[in-house]
Amino acid sequence: MKILILANRLPHGNVAGGHRLIYQRMRQLIDRGHCVGLASFVDPTEERHVAGLRGQLHEVETLPTKRRNLPVRILRDYVSGSLPAIYWKNHTKTMMRLVGDLVERTQYDVVVAEFSEMGMYLYRNPYLSAVHKVVSCHRCLTTAFSKYMETAGVPLSLRIKSATQVRLLEKYEFELYSAMDHILTLTAEDRFTLLQHAPQLPISVIPPGIDFDYLDREPVAKPADPIIMMCGYFADKSNHDGAMWFAHEVWPIARRKHPSLKCFFIGEGASNEMERLADKDDRISVAGAVDDLRPYREQATIFINPMRLGSGLRIKVLEAMATGLPVVSTALGVAGIPAQNGVNCFVADTPQLFADSIGWLLNDGHLAASMGRAAKGMVERQYDVRSTIRELEQVLAEVVSI
Repeated sequence: MKILILANRLPHGNVAGGHRLIYQRMRQLIDRGHCVGLASFVDPTEERHVAGLRGQLHEVETLPTKRRNLPVRILRDYVSGSLPAIYWKNHTKTMMRLVGDLVERTQYDVVVAEFSEMGMYLYRNPYLSAVHKVVSCHRCLTTAFSKYMETAGVPLSLRIKSATQVRLLEKYEFELYSAMDHILTLTAEDRFTLLQHAPQLPISVIPPGIDFDYLDREPVAKPADPIIMMCGYFADKSNHDGAMWFAHEVWPIARRKHPSLKCFFIGEGASNEMERLADKDDRISVAGAVDDLRPYREQATIFINPMRLGSGLRIKVLEAMATGLPVVSTALGVAGIPAQNGVNCFVADTPQLFADSIGWLLNDGHLAASMGRAAKGMVERQYDVRSTIRELEQVLAEVVSI
């Protein structure tokens, strides 16, 4: 098949989370003999990865990430127009035309829009000729905005923005899905969520694949002081909220009980608020963007995922589990994962229980090792990239044959 992938951020081997999943999907589809192209927005900090992708894919076309001026952004965030704000911030006629030109030039069999935001380039695109269209929904945007309104501690500005946008967002998001040939979700829970809004949607669950060949490395000695680690793209509201909730509510408890404990926040997009945490506390580090997360996971004692907002499956949790790193997470942070509390992870939704879970792992090395082994075994059985890519390939083949 000829498959064109659309992405709102450049997918490459060193990126984390959902965009690493996209990169793995592209690599595996190429290895299975398919012709794969990419159209993506790219930030200047990631342009160095474009040349490597051009050496792997049939073609790669990129556009610079759109920068909107602040007054216009504020206006669109709080005053609903014909296009919801989260779609509008990624909207450009140049990408509309580019997608149409690529489909016409290469005669792709199917276009897969990764993340719902990129689905707009397959919906009402005047430059797009007839082609099979698929949206890979990493999270339901309507559900995410609803949680912004319902979760305690979310800034008032975000609550107001969500309240003004959620109805328009729901209408647009599900009209878009209904115009597609097929929808992909990462979990059965996400599939159920979408079907509650639109029961007629053709949806398949394709779990993320974990590349054990990439993750498996020689074990290294841990540092003397224990480290808890959180990673993510912190410009994303759900990651930022989770980091700040942990820092303000959980960290003071854990810090008092474990004087040598350190906390690392690793990932692009850290806010000034996060940087100030590190300035005030020498046991907190904000590493920013890194080219390779593996050395940080190898040094860490515990991986945390204190997510309270958003939806979808957290690939970063699966990758941590796949390396045998014990995980402490909120229930939302392991949604869609076969999490067994006390067996392959600890699940905690209150600050005290979250801090206690960290303490149990720090104080009991046997428990931490046993939990890490159980988690790694679960990921090996259910999320190996070779089996999940076959599922994706089968769904795409069925779409093309319609």
